[in-house]
Amino acid sequence: MNLGILIAIVIYEVVSIALVSWFISRKNKKGGEGAGGFAFAGGGLPASLVGITLALTLLGSAHNWGTCQNAASMGVIAAWFGIACVVMMVVITQITGPWMRRTGAKTSGEFLGKIFGPTSGRLISAMNIALIIGMCCLEMEAIAVTINLMTGWSYTVSAILGGIVAVLYVLLAGMKEIAWLNLINAILMYLALILVFISLIFELPGGWDAVETTMKASAETSWMTDLFGNPALIVGFAIPSALGASLFHGMAQTGYQPVVTAKNNKEVKKSIWFAGPINGCFCILPALIGLAAFSIIAYRNAGDMMMTPAMMADLLPKPVLGLLLAGFLGVDLSSFAVMALAPATIISHDIYPLKNPKVTEEQKTKLTRIIIVIIGIVSILICNMQPAVVNMVNWSFAFGVPVFIMGIIGLWWKRSMKASIITFIVTWIAVCIWSTFGLQDYLQLPNFHVTYIATIFSVVFGVITTAVCKGKKGLFVKKK
Repeated sequence: MNLGILIAIVIYEVVSIALVSWFISRKNKKGGEGAGGFAFAGGGLPASLVGITLALTLLGSAHNWGTCQNAASMGVIAAWFGIACVVMMVVITQITGPWMRRTGAKTSGEFLGKIFGPTSGRLISAMNIALIIGMCCLEMEAIAVTINLMTGWSYTVSAILGGIVAVLYVLLAGMKEIAWLNLINAILMYLALILVFISLIFELPGGWDAVETTMKASAETSWMTDLFGNPALIVGFAIPSALGASLFHGMAQTGYQPVVTAKNNKEVKKSIWFAGPINGCFCILPALIGLAAFSIIAYRNAGDMMMTPAMMADLLPKPVLGLLLAGFLGVDLSSFAVMALAPATIISHDIYPLKNPKVTEEQKTKLTRIIIVIIGIVSILICNMQPAVVNMVNWSFAFGVPVFIMGIIGLWWKRSMKASIITFIVTWIAVCIWSTFGLQDYLQLPNFHVTYIATIFSVVFGVITTAVCKGKKGLFVKKK
């Protein structure tokens, strides 16, 4: 066990959370903030905090350990996931985020309900809840890997400890606390990664030149050092990553939760200058570090997920390793926090009021906290299966594609509840069939990603059913 590292990281996390919580509580008392502050930060955050929170909310397991894991099979092409996320940030901050705020909706389900009616809104709320809880499990997986590396405890024990810390992280104050902690974690995270990269120059056997030499020595791995080295992966990974991330988070609660905390739409649009670079550039260094671990044969036996942590534990100086783990843990905790807060908010603001229309904001906040605890427990249980993080994330994105397509149609063309429900269900069935029964292999289309299937079905069924079914004019179409 790296006892010194463990103590230092615990002190960092506890002190930073405690100080920020104290600062916000004091500020709230002076300003008299209402009950809506837990989930929505009072709706008064500036562009910097909105951008950083958005960046780190959607920068977690898939960017750090997930990208290191992916680099073992696709080399530096794994960094395309970060590039894809820049496109996603543009969509959220410049297009869909301002549109959703314009309707006055607090959740994605409420937004879809305003367009197509309550049935469609509830259907989307249910879908968002299931998928986002699944993503919470992936964040918990990354948290468990980080704690395992710093303690040497079993993965299961690390997951339990990580779950407790993650739940406490978000329960202390809510969105405003997370936003300020993200500012601290963003600085620490990038500083740590830069120091790791520099340290590996001196600690890697033969340095970075040896990594390149090893990979290029074989035709089977030579392409792994080139960002454009494998056209099949560009088609099967890079493009669907950008498409899926943009269309899913563009109208999902995960992308909207930070946006709804902004002071106004002007702040939302300005936040791209923080969200884009912070999120998008992050994957570059983890991809290189993961490739370095793969180039050393001794670490390959640890498996794709654990080979990079194993290399870091052996080669990095303890202070640098501690800084990296603190940064990674902070990022994953931030991501888990908003991921957990998103479905909890949907349940407390969209679902529970159906049973109790007179529910107060205080009751919603209490229910949100209870649901976050439940999500933490579920995440601990499921993360022990250790699914491939980036692959699972990209698969989940496919379910959000019809929501985005129908959202655009409903805003700017025509609103039909029947058309929206048909398109949602047919597309989701197609995604499940394509993913479950091995059709990619049977049809010899290994690079035809499920996101392409979702996009084709969404556009075809969305356009046809909307044209055929009766409906109202688009929500944003001006009446003549």
